[in-house]
Amino acid sequence: MPGAESHAGQVFCCVGALAIAKRLDLVRRPLLCWWLAERQCDSGGLNGRPEKQADVCYSWWILSVMAMLGATHWIDRDKLADFILRCQDAEDGGISDRPGNRADVFHTFFGLGGLSLLGWFDARSEFTGRPRIDAVYALPDDVVRTLGLESQTVPPNSASLLDAWAA
Repeated sequence: MPGAESHAGQVFCCVGALAIAKRLDLVRRPLLCWWLAERQCDSGGLNGRPEKQADVCYSWWILSVMAMLGATHWIDRDKLADFILRCQDAEDGGISDRPGNRADVFHTFFGLGGLSLLGWFDARSEFTGRPRIDAVYALPDDVVRTLGLESQTVPPNSASLLDAWAA
């Protein structure tokens, strides 16, 4: 809606619906991915809209859209993983919205989903054999295959932000 405030959670819903409808051709990819990449804060985390604090849940909302559009390399993946890991509750388990806050199921789910999209678990032998989380459905890849769920994604590419704008 023109003039309305943009929000990364709404972006996920819209782009996810287009991915399920196999109509990602309707997305202005460079502009949207630029806006999403701009959500990365100095802390390494992502915020849902400008001038807000980073929150672990946007590790899912934003990174999943970036994965659907083949542009996760436009953010600093190591800084994002570090932010998520700093939000862990070392004593009681789980992940919170920000470092030092109380962990909850919502942020734990989206934090683990974000780490999965980053490939964080793939690089650690203790997690060998664990399925990755599908960026569109937020389900393990093997469940998506078993259920025959279909969607469209853009293959990852190495184009820089400037190269994408020039194309």
